[in-house]
Amino acid sequence: MTVGGPLIARMAATTMITAAMFVAGAGISDAAPIGVTVLPRPVGQSPVGTTTLHLVDQGRTDPFQTDRARELMVSVFYPASEVDRHPRARYLSTQLMTDLDKSIGVQLPGVFTNSYTDAPALAGASYPVVLYSPGAGVSRLFGTGLAEDLASRGFVVVTMDPTYETSPGVEFPGGRIVQPAPQPDGFTTELRTKYIDTRLLDSGFVLDSLTRLASGENPDAEHRALPVGLGGALDLNRIGTVGHSSGGYVAVESMHEDHRISAAVDLDGQLGVDEAFGRTVTEGEDRPVLVMTSKQIEEVGDANPSLEAFWQRSTGWKRQVTLRDSAHYDFTDMPLLVPSVARAAASRYLGPISADRGASLVHTYVAAMFDKFLRGRPDTVLENPPAEAELAQLR
Repeated sequence: MTVGGPLIARMAATTMITAAMFVAGAGISDAAPIGVTVLPRPVGQSPVGTTTLHLVDQGRTDPFQTDRARELMVSVFYPASEVDRHPRARYLSTQLMTDLDKSIGVQLPGVFTNSYTDAPALAGASYPVVLYSPGAGVSRLFGTGLAEDLASRGFVVVTMDPTYETSPGVEFPGGRIVQPAPQPDGFTTELRTKYIDTRLLDSGFVLDSLTRLASGENPDAEHRALPVGLGGALDLNRIGTVGHSSGGYVAVESMHEDHRISAAVDLDGQLGVDEAFGRTVTEGEDRPVLVMTSKQIEEVGDANPSLEAFWQRSTGWKRQVTLRDSAHYDFTDMPLLVPSVARAAASRYLGPISADRGASLVHTYVAAMFDKFLRGRPDTVLENPPAEAELAQLR
């Protein structure tokens, strides 16, 4: 999808800072810290814990910084317990603000999520694992609302930042910010292909790191203490993947390349880079794929060639639904972060559908996909054509 990229990532970061100034409105609960909680409450039964991992792939040189090993920051969201003993997680900063809070002994105002930092994992079960990949140049933070909702329903969700691509940067331990690699020739097809190829290797490396975690190792580069029971919460026999825009391409393509992944969701992304289709398209796919598209991408039409070819060549379960009155970033947290007074200025990226309603529909259908194919549930909303007025089934 050509709508978006690094420019919108910078705009969205500014939007989040602006949203922190608006403390009025829905989403603030009596138990909330001082500040604002703009994400909708997760609908599942479990409280949500979250933690971050700094992962370093010592066996791979970073293609954008060839004197360094490839390193990633990921966030993990999971069903949790004893959340009242742990602070509410911040939206913007996973390291800097938390360290500042600790140094002064009080939690400062800001934008908060519905998750609790480093709370123990809910004991007694292991949970299917879902990887999340953001759009081109966009932070993993914009998948927080979806990740929290899935975690509350009994999934472990890992959101991944593509280092040297994410704008305005990726925050590493100690406050180190890694900014995007220089793009002297612009956002070219070659650069975007390099991003995708790098992300596909990242996905496999993250799964390898989770395997280490499940076996009792600590894959964090600093070996910091991780939430109690986190490794035991991972059921790596049931893995799905979801992504937005180019992250949707990564989600489907990583499933095609990695036998460990059983189901994929593409949120408003074409399955290729420009005219170059991915292998999941050229070779076909026999595992299940859900595609959700916006009204905007349907009108632009640049995803149609790859999706039509995918439908012709793939034999697995597949479905495409479109979200009416929507634009490209209605599949992320962005509409929830934009104050109502600024909605008109963001109309290129957000449709007229209300932020809460759009989030509810996306969360419901993504959860249904993984309930159906990772848990084998026969009673999801995917058993029939969409009944919601805002959704239409295209294929």
